[in-house]
Amino acid sequence: MRLKRRLILQSAGLLLSFFIFIPLVLKLYYDFAKSGLMQFLSLLSTDFNIVMANIGDYVLTLLESAPIVSLSLALAAMLAVIFYIAKLEDVYSDYKKIEI
Repeated sequence: MRLKRRLILQSAGLLLSFFIFIPLVLKLYYDFAKSGLMQFLSLLSTDFNIVMANIGDYVLTLLESAPIVSLSLALAAMLAVIFYIAKLEDVYSDYKKIEI
């Protein structure tokens, strides 16, 4: 009975964290497009020699324009999904041992 309850709770946690992860990734994509980071990254393919001559300033510009809050929230949600997958696998393996 306890294992069934843990299995249900871990499944609910996985679904909740997954459904939180999706909008956060969409927000991260929107923030990447809004911040202009993609334009800075495209400089690598068009003006590679100029970028390499000023690599320090280029890296600082990339760091300043990165959406840190959205990135950290998306990474935290991704870690929650991975955590719940691991916990669900542990509970499921315990459940299968008892059921067999």
